[in-house]
Amino acid sequence: MEPTSTEIQELRKKCIQTIEEDNREFHPKDVARITSDDKWLKRFLLHHDNDMKEALNMLLETCEWRKTNKVNEINENNINMNYLNDGSVFVHNRDKDGKSLFIFTYKKHVKGQKDFEELKKIVIYWMERVERADKGEPVTVFFDMQDTGLSNADMEFIKYIISLFKLYYPYSLNYILILDMPWVLNAAFKIIKTWLPAKAVQKIKNVDKKSLKDYVDSTQALKAWGGQDTYEFTFVPENIADGKNEENKKKVHFADGSQISEASHNAFGDSKLDESPSSTRLTLNPADAICFGQEGLDLAGTLTITNATESTLIYKVKTTSPEKFRVRPSCGLLSPSASATINVVLLTGFTGANILRDKFLVLSYPLENHDTHSNVDLNELWKINSDPKKLEEHRLRCKVPSIQPCAHNGSPGSLTTLAGAVSPTSELEQKITQLLISMTHLTECNAKMQNELVLLRRLIFIIIFLVMFCGVALLLFLPMPPEQGFCPATISKPSLKLEE
Repeated sequence: MEPTSTEIQELRKKCIQTIEEDNREFHPKDVARITSDDKWLKRFLLHHDNDMKEALNMLLETCEWRKTNKVNEINENNINMNYLNDGSVFVHNRDKDGKSLFIFTYKKHVKGQKDFEELKKIVIYWMERVERADKGEPVTVFFDMQDTGLSNADMEFIKYIISLFKLYYPYSLNYILILDMPWVLNAAFKIIKTWLPAKAVQKIKNVDKKSLKDYVDSTQALKAWGGQDTYEFTFVPENIADGKNEENKKKVHFADGSQISEASHNAFGDSKLDESPSSTRLTLNPADAICFGQEGLDLAGTLTITNATESTLIYKVKTTSPEKFRVRPSCGLLSPSASATINVVLLTGFTGANILRDKFLVLSYPLENHDTHSNVDLNELWKINSDPKKLEEHRLRCKVPSIQPCAHNGSPGSLTTLAGAVSPTSELEQKITQLLISMTHLTECNAKMQNELVLLRRLIFIIIFLVMFCGVALLLFLPMPPEQGFCPATISKPSLKLEE
């Protein structure tokens, strides 16, 4: 039964009263939703079949959870972009009811390989994004279980996803579609059903490529699911029309939270100076991008910075993804005309295709009458010298390896800048990188299959051995039945009687 406007107003009144009586502090955006968003409050009542007490408890717990997890602050600038770009979680297309598909590509998730807290933030990010886009309409959770195995089974992760819909996003579930679930995970999903309320269990549908058409139109189903959509996941930032100017929308956030507006620069390698736009204190080689090349088993790049002034400079190197790179040295002092070489190494577990969106920021600040040989704390120097007008910034992109040797200063072997148009060379680089990634994935799948075959062979051998052992044991230890035959004495007696 649909809640009436009176019931919605009653829920609002009781919630505000409880907040005031208990002196609770919630996020201003959530408080504003309580006071003005009837549709949001209506969802809590629908979730609990108009039970006012249960709806109120869930509303208060949801606001508390949102405050604790800083849900309203989660955005593309403070979550792990590598997790966001890998395509394991995303929203795309709609089911036959017109509800968005909240897709989990389960083969891309391996238990224990990702930071669980960061992974939870990714799920919340997509939940909040689809809530804004669909104005709170239910979504269909789509588990793509193709090519998955036991290594992908992460019960804790699935339980967390279910808890979001059960506890904090009321009346948000249309269906749970499970595509091609392998038999080895059947037992796991039986356990999962016990975590859901009875109404939600009825919404779980196991489908294959043929039966999927009952819930998702073929034009909305990906080609990998047997549909017609050739879409391949590429992350597109959310476009929020919130009245902010364009400069505020185009900010790059580095590891410590500093923001550099891209709109104020025509070229990515330009620097912001306190003197004239044409002057620069620090010269960089290369000037626009760090070119990564293979060095042994590592993918690494170098950057040379030179002090072009007559005073001592303090410098610092930042990156948008500190979890991907090792930067040495990341800060230091430069005397007049001195140079420093900065080595950047891509850490194990990341590939060249994962760094195309990453950026580096080189900051420099002049130090008057400073002795570079004195023992100083660089962090303290940065705190003391905090005048933004004297700070110079240089920003660089990342480039993946080229077929030709990587060179600097626009030589024939150098990589084209990502700020300009994509050249045939860079397209070829990206294709080669994708091919290498596919080959690596194929090798991993092959190795996994071989391990499973070895395990299966051992299991079959053990079963055969046990069967043979049991058979021999039965033959040796069971008592033999007595032999039945003819006795000569019993035959001779009747013959004697006949002779007589």
